[in-house]
Amino acid sequence: MNCKYHTQAKAQWFCHDCDTSFCINCCDMAEREIAPRCLLCRNHLNSLGVSDKVTPFWNKLSYFNKYPWQKGATGFLMLYMAIAFAVGLINDFISFWILNRLLVFAVLSIGIGYVFKVLITTAKGKFDAPSYDEAIIFDSEGMMGKVIGLFVMLTLIGYFVILPMGVAAIQIYLALVSFSMPAILIILAMEKHVFAAINPARIATCIKAIGWPYLLLFGFSYLIDNGLGFAMSEIHFWLPQAIAYPMLFGAGAYFYIVKFNMFGYVAYQYHNELGYGIDFENLLSSEGEDAPIKRLFSKSDVYIQEGRYEDAESVLYELAQDKRHTVKALERLVRLNIARQNPAGALKAAKNYFDYPELGTIPAEALRLYEDMVGFEPRFKPMNAKARAILVKQMRHKRYADEVKKLCSIPDSMKQDMNLPSLMLARARFESDVMNSDDRALKILDVLLQRYPNGAHQREAEQLRQVCHSMRHKLPSV
Repeated sequence: MNCKYHTQAKAQWFCHDCDTSFCINCCDMAEREIAPRCLLCRNHLNSLGVSDKVTPFWNKLSYFNKYPWQKGATGFLMLYMAIAFAVGLINDFISFWILNRLLVFAVLSIGIGYVFKVLITTAKGKFDAPSYDEAIIFDSEGMMGKVIGLFVMLTLIGYFVILPMGVAAIQIYLALVSFSMPAILIILAMEKHVFAAINPARIATCIKAIGWPYLLLFGFSYLIDNGLGFAMSEIHFWLPQAIAYPMLFGAGAYFYIVKFNMFGYVAYQYHNELGYGIDFENLLSSEGEDAPIKRLFSKSDVYIQEGRYEDAESVLYELAQDKRHTVKALERLVRLNIARQNPAGALKAAKNYFDYPELGTIPAEALRLYEDMVGFEPRFKPMNAKARAILVKQMRHKRYADEVKKLCSIPDSMKQDMNLPSLMLARARFESDVMNSDDRALKILDVLLQRYPNGAHQREAEQLRQVCHSMRHKLPSV
């Protein structure tokens, strides 16, 4: 489904009341809202998901590998390894079984809390790694207890329900649990209920929602787990605890951050299919710094197509306050008022457009708009010499002769304009280069240099006069 107002863009939101689809830029967002609102009826929009609009997770493996190198994740890893080193020293010098296990439990709790935090924040559309202080608050969401409860329940089911069926049944059960583990962990993180995570129907729904890419997700997860398991067994066997602990926990945390970031991205990519909401502010902010501007321009498009011209005009004047987008907004205002057959609005917007100080950076666009404006209101002329000079310089055909003459007709209100020399020089070049009338060009240049003997225009005017004189002397012999 595509956006009703931008037919080349995929729809991302839908209003059931208006039966209208909107792209990501066609929404009206406000702080602390659960979803963007419809521009037409002001009701909350329903998400259509982003699975066909974002980069698929299997094309972002390099991004997942770089994720632990973000500032927040790196800070956590450094602190986590330091804690693991301290625990390793204590366990080396104090061989008290209960204390050793409690310390390891505490370190694991911190790590599990952080990786689930990574999964949850990524799933909600926030792609910056959480800082270590967000996870160092000792497992604030109780994920360690939930993970223990999850594996206890899976073990009990295997022992009391599956094992009596025979060895083959337990092997099948272990294979199914292994295959389902990515879905189980996503459900546990997003729903925070152990029974939901072990519910076969919920697991099957999750796998079905993701579809065949789930096989890739399982494959990547399996490779990470097995590679990490081998590396950790070697480290633990060959190194003393004080050295092995920070390496073991650091390596484990690093690869599990990668893994859970990937799980979170999958939940984000398929959030609508999985039935999970995402923070739409994060979704919109992920579009880049210019997203608010895109939304305002898109909002004006919606209002124009719906015939709500006053609303569109209000939005465009708001955009015009931002110097980076003044010209584009004013151009749309001119065209909007031309379409509305509103001469007063068109003249107001056109005056502001041609008074823009940086108009010289878009001369071709300025000429196109001027031609449209003159076609609508033939008496229109910019009321400053700089804009007129820019237009005349762009008029490179004889058909513009009358327009050049009109633009170079100076009213009394412009007699003191400091850019008049530029306009006169542009007129002289038009006469020489386009109309092939060196005589008229020379007359204009003589008047120019007589009235304004000094200034930035002087050198160019004198050079053009020499060229015109040279061409005039050559003409009889041709």
